[in-house]
Amino acid sequence: MKLENVKVHKMGNKLGIYFSKFYFPKGSLVQIIITKEDKQKEFLTKFNNVITLRREIENTLNLNYQDLITLEIQEIKNVERTKELFYDDKIDMLSLTPEKTSKGYEIVVTEFDKNNENWLRIWYSHERGSGQQLEIRRFTDIATLGSLLGQYQAEGTKNKNTDKFRVEFANKLIPEHQEFIDSLSKLGIPKDACEFRFTYNPNRLSEEETINHVKNFETIIGCKAKISQGNSKGIGFRTIIRNTILTEIVLNSLDKIRNLLANESKYTHNQQELANNFLAKLLTGDGTLDVRCNRRDFPELHMKIVDQDLNYLKDYCAILRNNGFKTRINERRICVISSCSFRGLLYLYRIKAFKNSGSWNKLITAIALCLRGRRYYTYSRFSELADYKKFGTSVISKGFQMQSNMASDWLNNKTKENLIAKNGYNSWSLTLEGKILVETLKSWSEDYKNLKNLKGFENPFHLLETLKVKKYKKIKCLSEECS
Repeated sequence: MKLENVKVHKMGNKLGIYFSKFYFPKGSLVQIIITKEDKQKEFLTKFNNVITLRREIENTLNLNYQDLITLEIQEIKNVERTKELFYDDKIDMLSLTPEKTSKGYEIVVTEFDKNNENWLRIWYSHERGSGQQLEIRRFTDIATLGSLLGQYQAEGTKNKNTDKFRVEFANKLIPEHQEFIDSLSKLGIPKDACEFRFTYNPNRLSEEETINHVKNFETIIGCKAKISQGNSKGIGFRTIIRNTILTEIVLNSLDKIRNLLANESKYTHNQQELANNFLAKLLTGDGTLDVRCNRRDFPELHMKIVDQDLNYLKDYCAILRNNGFKTRINERRICVISSCSFRGLLYLYRIKAFKNSGSWNKLITAIALCLRGRRYYTYSRFSELADYKKFGTSVISKGFQMQSNMASDWLNNKTKENLIAKNGYNSWSLTLEGKILVETLKSWSEDYKNLKNLKGFENPFHLLETLKVKKYKKIKCLSEECS
């Protein structure tokens, strides 16, 4: 139904539209498209003879009292939620959108096209009015959502306090905020929907240092940040989105995804990609890597994830186990503790766990320490096999200066590890797992080289000691902490 030359009325301190008769039954769910000149805005509401317009609509269309507008109204139905999380190589956000808010109000969803993509328009109402409308892409990248949820699981506000029901991400590292904002943008949430704050303790940070931190944040993020004082020991930035529906979707997604990854014993390809990105950011936010060398100069490796919620710890424990780690929960110290093998280190490096945190350089150095030991040093040979489609004992023997029978033994051992496949007499090639190992070692080699140049040490034992230095009394520039 189309209505032209509809007058905008004043309703208290807001604007609204008045209908002389009921074109639809009162309370019917309708979609209204308002057009003023060359601008247009769509929104969901329940039909009544008087409909108050939200400030967002007023500002977008630059509406004023007694303006004449065109209305297109149609009755719609709430889209039924799908139970399938994955759609090809994407995640279907409709499956993660709850049917009701935490207070029991119905959440309404409609689907529409925007720039040849499927989008969701989401809204809810209550006795006193309605919530702010939200528009997001229906299908999003698995890596994007996994990363976003991993960050929020570690550093996000997860309680449902009615006074602070909002998406709030807190972290002192600026690159983490940049990634969080980028993930929101890919989901369909624009940067201008966020507000940013910097909290500091004046006893630990001078006014000049505070201003420098905030200026650095604003330069990188491209938005202004408000400054407030706090009593905490540390300092940090916060990214905040005040939208109830987005908060409901994020918290619902967290529970569903975390439970899925904890309870599935064997992952599909999509589930593995989701687990990799979720776990990487969880470890960056709440995890630490401890690297120590024993008397034989071999590294002893342990990971730890701290969280006050025991149920979360149980899920973390299960997710790590599903990815090949041996874990246990220490309830007294509210943490999950895990040992870490050489293969585990390579996995953590490959998914970029601890990236941007202090444990990232420890991870790079720990791989170097392992490759120096008798048990793992032969894995470094895989870097030399990248250019060979097929190879035999002569390539290994000449390339690594070893006897032919030893080369044959090495090839057979790596075949058992599924890194090399035998094609015929004296003919081997890399398996998919072997090719992944080659790419991982090549990438690690570049990062390790850069780290050595940065710190000025060639010996990984000396390099490790520089990474164990206690925190500086004065905090360095937050955007450079990861270097």
